[in-house]
Amino acid sequence: MCHPGWCTCRGSASHMMILRTQGSSASPAVRTLRGSLHCLGLPQRQQEQSAASSNVPASQSASSQQRHSATSSYNRQCYEQSTLYYSNYPLDRAAEFRKDEAQVLSWFNAPDARVTPVNGSRILVREQKLPFTETADNNSNTSDSGSSWYAGMSEGTANPSSNSSSRRAVLQPVWVSPASDLGVAVNQDVPPLFLGLDPDTRSPHFAVQIAASAAEGLASSFGASYVDARTAGPEMSRTDAALMAVASGLAQWHLDSQYHGATGSKTTPRDGGHSRQCSSSGRVLYPRIDPAIITLVTAGSDWCLLGRKKGWPRGRYSTLAGFLEIGESLEQALCREVAEESGAIVDLHSVRYIASQPWPFPRSLMVGFYASVASPNADTTTTSSNGSPASAVDQLTHEGRMAMMDTGLKPSEVAAVLQDLLLLQPLTPEEGEMEDVRWFHREWLQQALQLGSVASNGFMIPGNYSLAHKLIMGWLSPVQSAGNTSTTAELAAAAGAVAANGAGSSSSRSWLGDQ
Repeated sequence: MCHPGWCTCRGSASHMMILRTQGSSASPAVRTLRGSLHCLGLPQRQQEQSAASSNVPASQSASSQQRHSATSSYNRQCYEQSTLYYSNYPLDRAAEFRKDEAQVLSWFNAPDARVTPVNGSRILVREQKLPFTETADNNSNTSDSGSSWYAGMSEGTANPSSNSSSRRAVLQPVWVSPASDLGVAVNQDVPPLFLGLDPDTRSPHFAVQIAASAAEGLASSFGASYVDARTAGPEMSRTDAALMAVASGLAQWHLDSQYHGATGSKTTPRDGGHSRQCSSSGRVLYPRIDPAIITLVTAGSDWCLLGRKKGWPRGRYSTLAGFLEIGESLEQALCREVAEESGAIVDLHSVRYIASQPWPFPRSLMVGFYASVASPNADTTTTSSNGSPASAVDQLTHEGRMAMMDTGLKPSEVAAVLQDLLLLQPLTPEEGEMEDVRWFHREWLQQALQLGSVASNGFMIPGNYSLAHKLIMGWLSPVQSAGNTSTTAELAAAAGAVAANGAGSSSSRSWLGDQ
C-alpha cells in the first residue's frame, strides 16, 4: 500500500487511484474513504471601470490631450482587471511625455514629485509599524505611496497554501518629496527614471540610482534598508511590488547598458530613462524583454504534471517553464520545454493561452498556458495473454484485484480510472533539467494544500504572487473541473501522486523564489 502522502511507484496498477464514476453507486467501504474536500479557487476581483483625470500640460494640443485621456483610462482598466502579482502597475505611465525632456525635468523638480531611491536591483524599504491587511475589495487603506487610488489594493499571500484573498503587507518603499530632500549624491550614469503620474493627484513619480558611497548612509537616515526587489515583492502590496519591480529593473538595465555591445561606444540616457542612445552610431537601445512559457500539463481530467529543480526547498513543486529560442512560437517552445524537462509529449493542438505576467527580475515575461499530453498510439494498447484487447481488470496485478474486491469496486469503475491512467506518459527528464517530475492527482493536491506542511510531508507550490500558482489553483477550481466524470478518491492506497522518482519533505511552507 502506498504512503498516504507521497507515492513513489511508477504507475503500477496495484497503486492506482481508483475513482468512482459519476452516477455509479459506491460500496460502504468506498464511501468511508471518500474525502470531504472542496476545491480551492483563485479569487477573482471585478471592479467597475473608471477613467482617470487627465491634467496635462497646457502646451499639449487638444488631440494630444484626448489621446492622453484615452491612454490614462486604458492604464486604469488594465490595473483594475489584473489579478496577477506585478501586473497592478498603479501609475499612468504617460509615455507620450517621455521625449519632452523639459517637461520631465520640470516634473522631477516639482514640489509634489515623489522619488524612491534604488541601488541597482535593490530597493529602499522599511517595515510598516502596523502592517495592514489588504484585500481585493478594499481600497480604503493608505500607504506611503501617497495615492488613495491604488493604496492597499492587494490580494494574495506569500503562504502558497492559503486560499485567502487577503494578505498582510509587511514592507513599504521609501518615498522622498520633493527630490531636493534626498540630499545625497545620485549616480550620474543613471538618469532620474520617470515612472509615471498618479492617476488622481497627477503627482509625478521617479526612481533615482543612489551613488554607492551614499547608499548606506541614506538608508540609515530613513531607518530603512536595501532589499532585492524580487525578495521584497511578496512582502509588499501588489501595487508597490509592481512599481518597485519596474524601478529596480530600469535602474539595473541602465547600469548594464553603459556601452553599446557592438560599437563599444558610450551610451547616453533619453526618454525619461526608458532608452539609451549610442554616441557613435546613434542607435537607440531599449530594455530587452525575455519571454518565457509556463504551463500546467494535464493528462485526462484528474492528473497534472509538476516538477522541481535542484536547489529548491524539499517538497516544493511547480509547473514547467522555459525561455523561447530564436524562431520558435510560444506553442512550439512549450512542447520542447515539456519534452526536455519531463520527457512527456504534448498535443500541440491542446495548448491554450491563460494569462501573462511581468517578471522583471531582471527582464522576463511569463506567458501561461494549459496543455494536455498526446493520446497514446494504438500500437501501445495492452493485450491479454490470448492476444485479445485486455480488459480493465486484466491490467490489474494480483494485489490490485484484491484491492478491487476488498473495496467493492465494479469493473466499470476500474475501467474509468485506467482510461485516464493510460495517458500518464513515463517521465524521463533530460540530465541537468529537473531534479524530479511526477504526475499528481487532483484530489491529492487539494488535500495536501488544505492539510498543511506536516500532514502533506512538506509539499508546497509557489505563492499566489506567481502565475504558476494561478495555473495550478485555476485547474483545481470548480470551474476548471466542471464536467469531470471522476469525483472523489476511493482507495486509500492511491492517496498520493504517481511519481517518476522519490520525494523529499520539509516543514517549511513559504517559498518566495522562482515561478
